[in-house]
Amino acid sequence: MAIHKRLKQKVCMPMFMAVLLAVFCNTALYADQVRTGIVQQSLGRDFGILVGDVIEHYYIVQVPAEFSLTPASLPPDGELDYWLLLLDSDYELISESAELRQYRLHFTFQTFYAPLDVRALATPPLTVSFNTGDKTEQLTIPAWNFTMSPLKEIAPRGVAKDSNQNAFMKADLPPSTIPTKDLQQQIWVLAITLLILAILWLSLKGYLFILTRSPFQQAYHQVKKLRKHHNDESAFNHALQAVHRAFNRLAGHALFAHQTDQFIDKHNEFSGYQDQIDSFYQLSTEALYSEQKVASEKDFDQLLKLCKQLAGAEKLALKKS
Repeated sequence: MAIHKRLKQKVCMPMFMAVLLAVFCNTALYADQVRTGIVQQSLGRDFGILVGDVIEHYYIVQVPAEFSLTPASLPPDGELDYWLLLLDSDYELISESAELRQYRLHFTFQTFYAPLDVRALATPPLTVSFNTGDKTEQLTIPAWNFTMSPLKEIAPRGVAKDSNQNAFMKADLPPSTIPTKDLQQQIWVLAITLLILAILWLSLKGYLFILTRSPFQQAYHQVKKLRKHHNDESAFNHALQAVHRAFNRLAGHALFAHQTDQFIDKHNEFSGYQDQIDSFYQLSTEALYSEQKVASEKDFDQLLKLCKQLAGAEKLALKKS
């Protein structure tokens, strides 16, 4: 009987050792394999979340090297719940070796829940797939629990004397203004510079004091410019027209040769120059209707002298008045 027991023990001992060795080898084999899972995460604070806050979650996950992330498995942007919106979801391959791959997953949420007191909420779990050939592995991003705070401070009834003080709103942040003092100075300097340049240009062109000049002063400057082109056949006609316009402006109507007496009666300051005025109208008639009349520099000088005399007489009359 004792011999039988010893034989039985000798037979069982090798079998036990074989089973133990098989279990150890199998465990070592699985230990060498890379498991799919989350190795690192950054979720931010899980308290004091307010309505409208944007929540960003980062996960670093690893999978065996032969598996690749399926982009279509990422949750689509949109509503996850009536109070929770998924703004964006993306991924990035950050490391790769012969044994494993690591991806960075990024999810951006926004909450629109407006609690009246502190509430505990949770984002739903999300699933991401990895595949290689006909094999697929799924990784579940677990739900994230957090607490939301109200914007209002809730005060018990009867604490305040009127209804306006029952609930206290936090004061709005003052807007940050942009300093514009330097910009205003630059605008003023630019405006003054442009004004000076405009005045200088008008002065050089002779337009600055044109409105304050008498009609004969304006005619004098026009004739003086035309005198430089006295060889041009039309220059003298334009000069005559300039002097005629001066007479017309002062008379208030088109002044003809037979009306000069009436004009002088009305403007006594020109009475000493009646002969010169009559000579002008005669010169104008000869130039306009006589084909033999050829303008010379003396003709221009005669017009300039007349304009200067009449302008001086007009200015003298204004001083006396």
